[in-house]
Amino acid sequence: METNQEDSAQTTPEADSTSVAACKHHPLLQALPAANSGCKCGKLRPPRKLHAAVGLWLALFVTLHFAICLTGLYPRSYEGTVGQLHRSIANLPGAVLFLILIPMLVQAGSGLYLIAKEGVQYNVKRCDRGGKLRYFLQRWTGLVMLAFLLPHVAIMRGWWQSQSAESGVFARTVSGFHPWTSTLANSITVSLLVVGILVTAFHVANGAWSGAILWKVVKDEQGKARMGYVSLALGITLAAVGCLAWYAFSFSPNVHAALTSVAR
Repeated sequence: METNQEDSAQTTPEADSTSVAACKHHPLLQALPAANSGCKCGKLRPPRKLHAAVGLWLALFVTLHFAICLTGLYPRSYEGTVGQLHRSIANLPGAVLFLILIPMLVQAGSGLYLIAKEGVQYNVKRCDRGGKLRYFLQRWTGLVMLAFLLPHVAIMRGWWQSQSAESGVFARTVSGFHPWTSTLANSITVSLLVVGILVTAFHVANGAWSGAILWKVVKDEQGKARMGYVSLALGITLAAVGCLAWYAFSFSPNVHAALTSVAR
């Protein structure tokens, strides 16, 4: 009896090793998915990375654009800043095309492509970049930005209506915020403008956070948390600067005088 017990004790480790090996290579276990599958971008990962990279460049442009518009609180400063910018661009042929227009087209095209592939519904896929709500809002704010950008550019560039060349830069910008003869229509326009500013602030800030994770700028949970605070600060700053700029061209004491100087 003692001999049998000793033999059993001696063969137990080998039996356990054989069982473990057999379990590891069991066909049913091989068919199971990994426990932590992470983000399921799959084939959409390259266009998503392109979208994030171009978005970073446009985020810098939006930040600069908001900062310049903030000087609208002081019309003379605004006109001087815009005048200097226009003179600088005049010495760089194709700067607007290659630095702004083409990146915007790439961003819009890649964004629409990703939305066409995944849709705009809430429950799309598992994503490790902020969860379903932030991913859902990112897609919808992108569409809102696109819908906002087209008429905004058309009005501000004078494509919608002719603007007097004799008017100052500040007056022409104010006219773009109040393009109609109807007070109600202008009120709706400035309301939509502030919505567009807030949507843009969220999209840029949240996109910077998810883009940093997508490009592996941050990898661990602590890095993601720190980047989240940076994103939050960026969003609040953009929203505050944008709203102050919106006030400068919508309701500041200089608006009435600027509108009277613009020929309609």
